[in-house]
Amino acid sequence: MYTAFNLKIKLSDLPNIETYIGIGKQQKRKLSDVVKKDLDNFILSDETIDGNKLSQFWFKTIDSDIFISHSHNDEDLAYALAGWLKKEFDLEVFLDEVVWGSADALIKKLDKRYSYQEETKTYNYDMRNLTTSHVHAMLSTAIQSVMNNSETIFFLNTDESFPAISDVLKENNNFTLSPWIYQEVQNAKLLRPINWSIYRKNKSLSHSIFESSSNYLKIAYKTPISDFTVIDSSTLSEWQEKKEKLTSSPYKSLFYTHPLDLLYDIVFERKM
Repeated sequence: MYTAFNLKIKLSDLPNIETYIGIGKQQKRKLSDVVKKDLDNFILSDETIDGNKLSQFWFKTIDSDIFISHSHNDEDLAYALAGWLKKEFDLEVFLDEVVWGSADALIKKLDKRYSYQEETKTYNYDMRNLTTSHVHAMLSTAIQSVMNNSETIFFLNTDESFPAISDVLKENNNFTLSPWIYQEVQNAKLLRPINWSIYRKNKSLSHSIFESSSNYLKIAYKTPISDFTVIDSSTLSEWQEKKEKLTSSPYKSLFYTHPLDLLYDIVFERKM
């Protein structure tokens, strides 16, 4: 990760929403190849599951230009933004829901094999906790790897990601009710920044129901989201305008190198 942005944006801020959502969904489908292999492919001779092999196969940890962290309730916004970034800048985007969804699918497979009790038609509570613990350990490693392999991270700062919960905590200072967003923000704070040129060189060489229910367990996590540089829809518009102006110039080869450089110029020059 070279840098992370605190992106304050609404779906209505983006143009051609349906078109961009469609492109974004295509990008997600490419990332989330449906896993068809059975667990037997990862079981060793003594019936032990090969955790490394299973994790590497199940959780895709590809390199991307931008990692998007978002609430499941902002799914359309994430798709539209991913589609806009792909169509307008040809940037590769990784949506965090790809790995979260993979985790849910893997837990179901493990529980069906190891936790389900046919005689009572129920799941063994202790075994259910164990399967979840193992998958979340794999998930934590995978999500950190994907974030580290992405040049830039966009945190979608919306009312869904960071809701107003002052009535509960008597304050409202960047709290989130999503453990996934909390983990991703903390990961970004802990990751060692890597110069953008390293990503370009390497590249050339080669939850839903819980966030919408009103009766589920609510735990609020205070996050350091305000530590990241704030950008908004006006920043994105300026970015697109600058890219279009440069790419249409006869001197393009002298000034235009990578679309993310244009964003960095806009944002970080503004702070100087």
